Amino acid sequence: MDLMRLLRSLEEFLYELVGWLVFYPRTFWRVLRHPGAMARYTRLELAQPPERQFEETISPVLMLILSVVLAHVAEMALKVSLPTMSTPVGQLLFGSEQFLLLTRSAVFCIYALGAALGTLRQDGSKVTRATLREPFSIQAFLACPFVVMFSIGEQLARTAEAREAGVVLACAAVVWYIVARAIAYRALYRSGWLKALALVIASFSLTTVLVLAAFALLLV
Repeated sequence: MDLMRLLRSLEEFLYELVGWLVFYPRTFWRVLRHPGAMARYTRLELAQPPERQFEETISPVLMLILSVVLAHVAEMALKVSLPTMSTPVGQLLFGSEQFLLLTRSAVFCIYALGAALGTLRQDGSKVTRATLREPFSIQAFLACPFVVMFSIGEQLARTAEAREAGVVLACAAVVWYIVARAIAYRALYRSGWLKALALVIASFSLTTVLVLAAFALLLV
């Protein structure tokens, strides 16, 4: 009986893994090309019953986690050395591949969370588990190309052979992310470009400052 249960679990895992291979690149491409349409799609999907949500894509949070894992796999493939830290906290956060993966996941989730909280603030909505789910899911989708492009760019920038290309890719990732968030905001709230860009740049800048300040305090 236990063997049959184990085989069924293995079957479900393998089917899910094959699904990731099919749906991840499809979802990534849709977010990359049509961030506004994906924002509307996420809103519609979350209105469906849970068992019918995101049948054509990967769920937003899982998509974000897989993007961080993909960026980490790229780092291992490029054989980029891990950052060296002298402080105990720095060694904990960056001293192993497992903790580096967790650190990156936390940082990019903070960007998605910051954007989601900013959206609720603009709406004047109360922050609850129910109200936070939609904007966070939308922002998790939008963060995926940013995660992959910025991480690979940052890794290339740490190599002597492709430093310039890495800087260009990382900067392109930031520009795409800001524009994509503005497009998504306009698609959902019919805002003008100036307002959307101003809100996104302010939110992105504030989140970046907070992340850098947290690392500065932790790594001193």
